[in-house]
Amino acid sequence: MEKLLKYIKENFSEGEPILVKDLKQINISYDNLRQKLKKLTDNNKLNRISDGIYSYGSLPSSNAVIENKFIKRNNKVFGYYTKQSLFKSLGFKCKNDLDEIVTNEFSAIVREIEVAGTRIKVRHSKIKIDNNNYYILQFLDLIRDLDLIKSKKYELENKLKLFIKKYKINKKEIDKYINLYPNITYRNFYKYNIENMLI
Repeated sequence: MEKLLKYIKENFSEGEPILVKDLKQINISYDNLRQKLKKLTDNNKLNRISDGIYSYGSLPSSNAVIENKFIKRNNKVFGYYTKQSLFKSLGFKCKNDLDEIVTNEFSAIVREIEVAGTRIKVRHSKIKIDNNNYYILQFLDLIRDLDLIKSKKYELENKLKLFIKKYKINKKEIDKYINLYPNITYRNFYKYNIENMLI
């Protein structure tokens, strides 16, 4: 038990979310690992944040836990925000709905869950998300959902252009994935004249 705690303190910062899968490289069985984590939690040496997520010392924010579990960890991207969450981050006024995430790290098609005291909607990605494509997939989700945004045309165009410029999105990247999206994505791509905005 003390060896596990020593390993955790040597490899993780205080208040950093620690996922059970991060500890699987330790040479002990999964059941034994869970038992040791439970004992450390019972003895107040670790905090149990959520199922399979721990920390020591201070508690991480719910945003940090959600990001580490579903979006990005150790500079590896495996998820992104979509729908209302994405609209809000781009500065659009929209209804105050649950944050919605698309991720590789979730087996159900879509479900509302609670993580570290925050309710979110999580959706399994049909396309493997990585550092090289997350922004393209997020942009295609945005194109698919453009009809949900209530905004003036020039404002919408400006925000789309900013997104495109930030990630240097070009037609070749779009063409690689757009056929994996529903027909409304194609329709909106032409309806909103996206092609002429691309780099």
